[in-house]
Amino acid sequence: MKKTFMLIVSFFLITAPVSAMQIEADPRIIISFMDNSLPPELDILRVTTDVSEDNHLIFQVQTKGERVSGKNSDYILLNILHEKTYALIISLNKETKESIQVYEGGLHPEKQLTSITFKKSGINNEHAGFSVRRINRGVEFTIPLDWINFGADFGFDAYTVHARIKENVLYIDEVYDQARRGPQEKRISAITLLNNICSPKK
Repeated sequence: MKKTFMLIVSFFLITAPVSAMQIEADPRIIISFMDNSLPPELDILRVTTDVSEDNHLIFQVQTKGERVSGKNSDYILLNILHEKTYALIISLNKETKESIQVYEGGLHPEKQLTSITFKKSGINNEHAGFSVRRINRGVEFTIPLDWINFGADFGFDAYTVHARIKENVLYIDEVYDQARRGPQEKRISAITLLNNICSPKK
């Protein structure tokens, strides 16, 4: 009996460190689940990050399909948590002119997007380089690296939403899809994120 007990204790001493280890997801990419209940243009498939040669951080948000025309109140939204909560949006409709709109609110990572008050941000005027362009089945958001405070934490996610803009305030009425499902990933330092993005890809 005593021998059996010692064997069990030894087993847990050996396996506990392994069980405690968490394999962190690659911070450069979010793989989202396909949702057949959503129209293809509202279903986010993945979000990838990269750094351009001219020192810009690039986020590509890809969806299952595209919408040429339709409701002007549906948007692709890139959510950035970095000292504040930022919402970078563009209409889902491909026929709509490509122009980035940036809104900001208080840093409330625990709050739902629909409960945050987003006001028009001036960062696009203060830091040249915020832009957006359409790609095949999705969009590409670009932000300048000189805007980032590398001493602060950084987190990001992407959504498809129904929203209204009134008097320079963004109201998010409904979230159709979110790239990151389940428990929210903790924010990491901006310098750690950049190091991961710049490291050789496996």
